[in-house]
Order: sequence, then C-alpha cells, then structure tokens
Amino acid sequence: MAEEKEAPKRVSRRQFVKGAAVGGAGVAAAGVLASCAPAATPAPTAAPDATATAVPAQVCPPFPTPWLPEKWDEEADVVVVGCGAAGSSAAIDAHDAGADVLIVERLDYVGGSMRRCGGCTFGAGTIVQKACGIEDGPDEAYEYLVALGEGFTDPALHRVLADNCGKNVDWIIEDLGGEIPFVLTDDPGKQTLTPGLNSIYVAAQLYYEELGLPYKVRGHTFTPAPGYVVHDDLGWDGWKGGLTGGTGLWKPFEDAVTARNIRTMLEKPLIELVATPDREVLGVRVLSGGEPVIESRPMFGKAGMQEEPAIVGFTGGEPLYIKAKKGVVLGTAGFTQNLRMLKDYTPLDKRFTVNHPDHDHGEGIIAAHAIGADLTNMVFGGEPGGLRISPRAQVIDVFGNPIPRLYAGGQVAGGNVASKYSGGLWTATAICFGRIAGQNAAAEESWE
Repeated sequence: MAEEKEAPKRVSRRQFVKGAAVGGAGVAAAGVLASCAPAATPAPTAAPDATATAVPAQVCPPFPTPWLPEKWDEEADVVVVGCGAAGSSAAIDAHDAGADVLIVERLDYVGGSMRRCGGCTFGAGTIVQKACGIEDGPDEAYEYLVALGEGFTDPALHRVLADNCGKNVDWIIEDLGGEIPFVLTDDPGKQTLTPGLNSIYVAAQLYYEELGLPYKVRGHTFTPAPGYVVHDDLGWDGWKGGLTGGTGLWKPFEDAVTARNIRTMLEKPLIELVATPDREVLGVRVLSGGEPVIESRPMFGKAGMQEEPAIVGFTGGEPLYIKAKKGVVLGTAGFTQNLRMLKDYTPLDKRFTVNHPDHDHGEGIIAAHAIGADLTNMVFGGEPGGLRISPRAQVIDVFGNPIPRLYAGGQVAGGNVASKYSGGLWTATAICFGRIAGQNAAAEESWE
C-alpha cells in the first residue's frame, strides 16, 4: 500500500476509515459524519494576511461515505471467496498464520473443480519423485513452464510456481494427509505417478518433445478417496464416469478446513467488493437467500460432450456485507461458462470447455475489474485468462499497482497458462498462489 501523505488540515477518506470507531455490529457512516464540525478559528494576534482567503478546514469530510455499508453483517480478518483449490489453500495458511478466516462459497457444496478433476497436481523435486529415482528441481521446472508459456505468460509467476510446486505436493502428503502411490510409469502419454486411473491421460505431456526439453514425470495423481463421492448434482459420478483422483486430492483440504473450524458460508455468491475511492478493499457484498438460475451448459461427462443443467446465476435474495479487516482473497475460478465474457474476450478457436458447469462464471474477475483490476491472457479463454497478479498474489490495477488488501489465486488469475497446458498445472498454480495469498493477507495490518 502506498505511504500516506501528511494532511494536517483535512482527514482523507482512507484516514477516516482507519481512524473511525467501527463497532462489531456495523457502522452508520452518515451518522458518524454528521457530527463533524469546522475546526476552531484561532483569534488573530496580528493583522490578517490580505491574501489569505481559504475557508478553515473541517476535521473530517462533511459528506456521507457511500462506499461503506450502513452496517456490516459479518466480519473476519481474512475473507476468502470461493472454496476450491485456491480458496481452501488460502484459508488454511491464513488461519495457521493466526488470522480469523471466513470462507464464502457460491454453491451449496465445497471443492470447486478440484473435487471433480483427475486429481493430478504438478510438482518438481518432490518426495515422490525422489522415491522413484527421478532427479528434478525448481530450475528445470521453471525452464519448462516458460517454454510452455511461449512468451504470453509472466516469467515472474513461473519462478514462484517452480520454486513452490514441489514443496506443496510434499505439504499435501506430509501435513494434510493426502495419499499417492509410489508407482512410476515411463509412458510419455501418461504424465503421472499413479497409472491405472481412468482420468490420468493427458496428451499435452507430449509438449516436452515439441519444446525440445527432457521428459520429466511431474504429474502427481492422488489416490481416490474410498467412500468419498464426487458432488452428484448432475447425475454423474466423476470425469468420464468413474471415481477420480480429485476426490483424493480434495479431501485432505476439506478435512484441514474442518479440523481448523474455519467458518464457511455456502450459497453466498459474490456481488461486489466493498472498497474506498482509492481502491482499498474493506470487504465484500454477497447475496444471501437467492434462487438459482438454471441453464444448459456443455460438459464432458459419461457420454462425451453433452449439455447439462448448470447454476449460472441467482435472483432475489438480500445483500450481505462482510467486513475483511485485513484482506480479501479471491479464489472464484475463471469464466469458461460465462457466455457474455467469452463472446467479449475470446475467439472461438481459443475457448476452453470444462467439465464443471456450475463453476467458472467469472464473478471474481468482474468484481475486481469493477474497481480497476487489470486483466491478462483473456484471449485464451476462461481458464488461462483472468486478473493480473503479482508474485505475492496481489491483484494489480490497470496502472500497474497492487490493489490494497486484495489477493487472488487459481483460475481467477491469469498470466500462468497460455494455450499449452501440462497435467496438474492448474491445481498446482491454485495451491501455490492460494497459499501465498492467504499468508500475505493474514500479514496485513487491520484497517480498523
């Protein structure tokens, strides 16, 4: 956040927000400001300066602050929007850093697209690779990621991901309890350490040969969780109709959130960010009690590509204002299912089709863009394209500056992937920048 300039005669809006007494039940902005009075004018000790025509300054702004809600309905140190790979990672690390965390989720279940995916996550230099005799590390992964980006992606983000992806795989196994068989396949068409699942084939692994780089097994596919069911709101039980590794990858995250008693509010879609005129984010406005709007969307399921019902929005309901005393983390996925955004940004031949139609409606991108966030890689579709972020997972505005107290990770953020995709790269990216976002949001000084 930019350093504030001294203002001896007038309190700025940001200073007022930071200095005002904001109670747990909320703030009545107009009522507080109504008590402001002009500063006392000292008695003159000499003849007044003939050129001094300024009206005495007031001690606080003489007008309401429309960017503050009349009251806050909930509050936390860190508010995480979305409970998938990025959001859960952010919540876990923010909590472990000592922050009070609240997750708000658009749907009536948690897990996002991670819960339905093949369960593969990208990592270099992991304990699994070492057990299999694979020599790999961050520098080799960085070279591969930059080559995949073909000049369209941000090398600074690749450096962070390369340095952390292997550590994060180890974290899932050693700290969260994820299970992955120590089995190796040398088939370049199956970039995985757990062959035999119906969802591990990723033809994109052949990019190694195309890019002229040595083939490395970096896709870590987790063991499906027995008895743990993929959310079955669409009448299917996993990608291509089988229990996937996504259940085994997601379950340790859900268990970690539950074990930490992190508060989670379901069916609370994001409407907008609550921010000051100079873009400092103070909280979020979500919808409570809305009725879902159902439309057909393409999905790759048991019968191949097919039309399935999807929740594309909500009607009715009441706004709910949630104060974020330290920061907001967006983990709200991309926009592959937002037809208007696809039409506006993405050529037909670049559009991604995904197997989770309830997700990827772009609400996090829309909310951040509304307060000046920059966008990147939107031409590549609703997964590679999204908000521009810094290596610290800060959302960047159109002028190249971090938006105070706003962080993002996962598919809501762009700059990590272009048209070439490597198996497990999206989950690895979401976990990496979700964790960084949670840590940095928790480290913010409370604006109260």
